[in-house]
Amino acid sequence: MKKLTVAMIATMIASMTAAGAFAGDHTINIVGRTGWKWNDKDSRTEANSSSFDIDYLRTSFAGAINPTVKYFVTGDLLETSSTKDNVDNTSAFIDEAFITKTFASGTGVTVGKKTVFIGGRDFDYSDSDRYTTSYFYDATPDNQVGLTLTQEWEGQTFVAQYFNGNKNNGGTTNQQSKYGYSFGWYGELFGGWVKPIAAYTIIPEAAGADTSLKAAGATPDIRAGKGNDEFIAAGLQLNTPHNVVLEGDYTILTEKKAVAGDKDLKTKSIVGVIRYTAERFSPFVKVFSDERKNDGTKSNKRFAYDAGVEFKEKSEDAIRYHVVYSGSTVKDYTTGSEVKNSPKQIYVGLKFDASILK
Repeated sequence: MKKLTVAMIATMIASMTAAGAFAGDHTINIVGRTGWKWNDKDSRTEANSSSFDIDYLRTSFAGAINPTVKYFVTGDLLETSSTKDNVDNTSAFIDEAFITKTFASGTGVTVGKKTVFIGGRDFDYSDSDRYTTSYFYDATPDNQVGLTLTQEWEGQTFVAQYFNGNKNNGGTTNQQSKYGYSFGWYGELFGGWVKPIAAYTIIPEAAGADTSLKAAGATPDIRAGKGNDEFIAAGLQLNTPHNVVLEGDYTILTEKKAVAGDKDLKTKSIVGVIRYTAERFSPFVKVFSDERKNDGTKSNKRFAYDAGVEFKEKSEDAIRYHVVYSGSTVKDYTTGSEVKNSPKQIYVGLKFDASILK
């Protein structure tokens, strides 16, 4: 039997829509980012490298079945695994798949697979608009199947989520025993000049699960005991009248019983952005301050930054170009003494947003 791919699905939907098989308003988009990247690892054992690559490629299907019911499906075209999850029956190809019903009271009910609400302005960006990421962001969970409730009130949006949690509980049987949850707030104050965002999120983890040691650039370890991952994030965006946007985040992740001896791991990330938003170009500087502690003892610290410009030939173009220089200073203390290195990257490329159907 021929495998049903995302591209085949897109072709079928486009054909059916053109034939009038669907009522309502529907769109199909492909968004991607490609270019050249240079990587200086500042290492005696690893060589510097450069390559052309595609680091983001997704297709999305969205539409309104009627004025109060909308759907959204995103396929990750770079995902290599089509194996379905034993708990929620979705594969990694399906990045998002949900349907939303909005009521007259301003209440929205969403069911399906979507992003876990973490909070912070940095987490609200698309991966196609990221270069360097914080340790906190690197440790955030994959999209999950669950229920999301939203309530609009006086320009504010309040969010509550309940979703699949410790899906690897029980070892090879992949049995889930606990759910995760999140509470958050999208704010809009002073006519949109000030936009706060905050969330509190709990992800239950089973003993033996991979921890987020990947956040420090290391290979994930095996979790010592059962415990929650607690994400706390708060961010603020200031939109000035001179096209200058300022953003800041303060985020903390606490992993309970994450390492040997049932010790906790704590990751703290502070992110700041200053960006000038003109019609065709947008220069920006983004800084990161990350720190990890193992049971109260500092194990890793990093200061990093992105300095770059994003621009279009015409404001309405579907292609946006970028040139970004990323630098960092990383200090590791896991050996008992400070080990320091300063990796650097250069990104030159483009992002495209193509509408197949609109």
